[in-house]
Amino acid sequence: MAKIATVITNMFEDAEFTSPKGALEAAGHELITIDTTAGIEVEGKHGEKVKIDKDIDEVSASEFDALFIPGGFSPDILRVDDRIVAFVKEFMDEMKPTFAICHGPQLLITAKT
Repeated sequence: MAKIATVITNMFEDAEFTSPKGALEAAGHELITIDTTAGIEVEGKHGEKVKIDKDIDEVSASEFDALFIPGGFSPDILRVDDRIVAFVKEFMDEMKPTFAICHGPQLLITAKT
């Protein structure tokens, strides 16, 4: 099954991460959470906590089959980090499946420009 990169940080919209995560994992896919620091916990707008699996500096798009960007304020926070933007752009350049919810496309727009 697919290995899916998920860029996420504090203030994500809880249900926009947890619901797709549950469905994707139930279908046999593996989600890897990525932020600026591995091993930390980030917190959603409504208190959901998520452990970060990988540091942005230790990943590349070539390791993954797809990219998932949940909404909330997380994409706004992430789009000011050039490393995150470059990572997202790799997926776009390689034409890998990329899906974003609600405010997630803001990060795609930043990567495209």
